[in-house]
Amino acid sequence: MNLSNEYMSLIEIAEKAGEPIRTDDAHVIVHANNIIAAKDIPGLEIDAEETEFGIRASFTVKAGAILKKPVHLCFGHLGKEGKQVIESRIVLEEGAKAKFYSHCIFPNAVKFLHAMEGDIVVGKGADMTYEEVHVHGPEGKIEVRPLTRVVVDEKGRYVSNFSLIEGRVGILSLDVEVDVVGRLGIAEITSKVYGKYDDICNVKDTIRLSGEKSSGLAKARVVLKDNSFGKFFGEVQGAADGAKGHVDCTEIVQGNAKAEAVPVVSVVHPGAEITHEAAIGRIANEKLWGLMAKGLTENEAIDVIVSGLLR
Repeated sequence: MNLSNEYMSLIEIAEKAGEPIRTDDAHVIVHANNIIAAKDIPGLEIDAEETEFGIRASFTVKAGAILKKPVHLCFGHLGKEGKQVIESRIVLEEGAKAKFYSHCIFPNAVKFLHAMEGDIVVGKGADMTYEEVHVHGPEGKIEVRPLTRVVVDEKGRYVSNFSLIEGRVGILSLDVEVDVVGRLGIAEITSKVYGKYDDICNVKDTIRLSGEKSSGLAKARVVLKDNSFGKFFGEVQGAADGAKGHVDCTEIVQGNAKAEAVPVVSVVHPGAEITHEAAIGRIANEKLWGLMAKGLTENEAIDVIVSGLLR
């Protein structure tokens, strides 16, 4: 294996799919279980080691550090079959601010397992954004199992965006659980998934608002076509005085696709307020007709609407 070629291929695909990775940016780039490149910067400590099927890594943003550019995490495999397991721990100390951009790249996967187990701690007054973008190939049945557990302290803020809209989903089991333990803490989780063929898309987002006057949003946008299946389970629990939360789910189905939505709102403190909205249905004919009147085919019109929903 020529790791230099693997490096260039992953960098090129990542740049097309999202934010480019520059050599002077903080980053960890992994192909299979090989750490091809790693770089830390002042205010950020990275400790990474290779394991049998992937890597184990920890990232610490030091107290008061404000990282002006994203930390890039590139996990990928250019083969058709295999297994990759990523174990990570991210800690933002008090007053720190950082954005992590995770590129998950599997353009040729046909029979593959990609599992991620992450622990995240957002300290007092810290601010973290986590973007995870997947790029899959047009064929195959890759299995994706991201499991993330997050704790947000007083006045901390955690925002995550998961996107799997490029290529086939395969089998997705996304599980994110956030516990906002600190006063005035904030958590916002957004998931965007595009299922095709016989893809299976399961999204589970859970937010517990344990801190006084904390707030949380669990949001999902799932588009399903052909014979795919999707299920969204979103729960926000109000467990403290002044806690406010919302669950927002929209699923669009086309063809023979099937969708389920389970929004759960629960309150275990009389001073908390949690709301929800969920919608499942097809694209309205009026929207299609409006675009087709401008010269688009039906499929082109559907693609435009779907792109807008998943943007």
